[in-house]
Amino acid sequence: MSDKRRNGGKIRCRTPVTRRLLGAALVVFAVVAAIFLVSRAAAPYLVSSTLVRSAMERAVAEWTGHDVNMSGMPEIAFWPRPHVTLNGVTISKPDRGKAKILGQIEQVSASFGLLSAMRGRPQFDAFDLVRPRFHVDRDSDGRLDWASEGLLNAAVRKAEPGNDGVQSLPAELDAAVGSVTIEDGTLEIEDEASGRLITARRITADVSWPRLSSPLKVSGLVDVGGFSMKLDFASPHPLLLFGGKDATVNTTLTSAAFTARFDGVANLGNSLLRSGAIALGTKDFAALKDATGLRLVGLDSLRQAQLTANIERVGEELRFEGLEFDINDTHGTGILSLSRPADGKPRISGTLAFDRLNITRLLSAFSLDLPSTDESPDTAQRPPRLLQWLDFDLTLSAARADLPPFELGDVAASILATGKAAQFDIADATFEGGDLTARFVGAGSGFARGGDLTLSIHDADFAAVADHLKVAGPVARGKGSVELTLTTKAPVWETGLSDISGTFAFASQSGTLTGVNTAALRKLAATSAYFQLSAGGDGSMPYDRLDYRARFAKGTAEVLEAQLSGPDESLTVSGVVPYADNALALSAELFATDPAANLAFPRLRFFIGGAWPDPVLTPIYLPPANPLK
Repeated sequence: MSDKRRNGGKIRCRTPVTRRLLGAALVVFAVVAAIFLVSRAAAPYLVSSTLVRSAMERAVAEWTGHDVNMSGMPEIAFWPRPHVTLNGVTISKPDRGKAKILGQIEQVSASFGLLSAMRGRPQFDAFDLVRPRFHVDRDSDGRLDWASEGLLNAAVRKAEPGNDGVQSLPAELDAAVGSVTIEDGTLEIEDEASGRLITARRITADVSWPRLSSPLKVSGLVDVGGFSMKLDFASPHPLLLFGGKDATVNTTLTSAAFTARFDGVANLGNSLLRSGAIALGTKDFAALKDATGLRLVGLDSLRQAQLTANIERVGEELRFEGLEFDINDTHGTGILSLSRPADGKPRISGTLAFDRLNITRLLSAFSLDLPSTDESPDTAQRPPRLLQWLDFDLTLSAARADLPPFELGDVAASILATGKAAQFDIADATFEGGDLTARFVGAGSGFARGGDLTLSIHDADFAAVADHLKVAGPVARGKGSVELTLTTKAPVWETGLSDISGTFAFASQSGTLTGVNTAALRKLAATSAYFQLSAGGDGSMPYDRLDYRARFAKGTAEVLEAQLSGPDESLTVSGVVPYADNALALSAELFATDPAANLAFPRLRFFIGGAWPDPVLTPIYLPPANPLK
């Protein structure tokens, strides 16, 4: 006969063993539920609030090694899980006969085990801190001295790097921590090395740290200097990090204006970053400046920037390898190192390669113009320069470089900028079909107070140069070379012509001097006592060679040599050019290149005055009549 039968489409179990198991399960469930309900109901009579309070004070004191005081009676709840809430927690230590406040917490809540509490030693976890305020001292070696005598500090001292990529800790110190929630917290770090007080406010964070030997994870929001950002931090070696030892970290800071990420090995000692990958970026530099109050000359044109690199610390030098950056619309790569000599500021050295470089902005960024003691208060409020913080020794290259209104190509350059000297060199560059080299040595430190410039251009197209400069009047159009030396007491890109002095030499072969019609000038000289250059109409004077040399100072140029040798005619010029007033005071002579052609091209002397670009010509004497006519 079957053990089952159908009744109304249902199958009923009639096995005795099954019925006994089901009944036993129901009994066990009822007993557990009863114990749970009874324990919760009896808990307020079995657990002393005074005991919980003293246990909490003792636990915090054991962790920190400092005095702990909690005001008021604790509030204990047992549903759905036992937890305690205490108000007015103060952590302090003796300091020169007084109590130094290390931390104040408006409210602390924590869960605890009911059985451990019944035994008289409640175990706490899942802490919730409301409006905590902590003060931490960072000593000259980079160690955080907060829990100096407690369990946490003992664990920090005893922690060692493990072979399996985690930190090693003696079992007796490997206490359980749990999770910590922080609401509206404040952290003050007093840095002994720099003398600065770093304050982070409005901290809201979730901390996960199961045990002291376990990895630490922190995720939250923080405000530093009025700047809000999101923090994500993780480390498998938190105790090593707190103890000023090398530790692996993964950190990301994100805000509306910038992002920063580091994955690698860090050290809270003097060498903060040891090795790893770093990424920095800002999409709104103006907002970042406003939020941080950053004032630095040379950064006004910066809108956005991105940087990635692999860093490695070797001794006292921090190297940035595989560096890649985008600044506004400029992309570049390179290798840099940051070092700090014992007797000077930190120095950045290395090699950078740009797709496109603006030389004027580069030199402006490296300007240094410290106000002297006799300057006015307004002048003293000028923004600081980059060289007040760093020295630079950089080798630069660029496929294109802007030196308005010109563009250079295939630029190889270098810049040395320290607190004592500044020098910018262009070792090689293409310029209008020719080659360019230059050296600018700053007056003192930086380039803001001018300096000495040496410039050499060879075989460039000076017709294109004249077009870029929009030069009016007679212009030499042809291949040529320039040697220029000048001295200025102001930045070259900001100074006026009256404020520079130096020498200029120009040499050209096989070209034309536009705006000079020699045949028309000879006819005018025969009939007019004076006339403007434009009266001769359009025309040009070809030349086989042109040489020009001058020295200039205080707005006036003295012509040392000016000679044009053409296939038929030649021209020489001497005198001075008061270019500050756009004036001319020159004497010139036009004559036949071949003396045998004197009759065809008689000698003509004249004075050149008036203003450029249409000066007035005054013949010094009329050419003699041709006796053959």
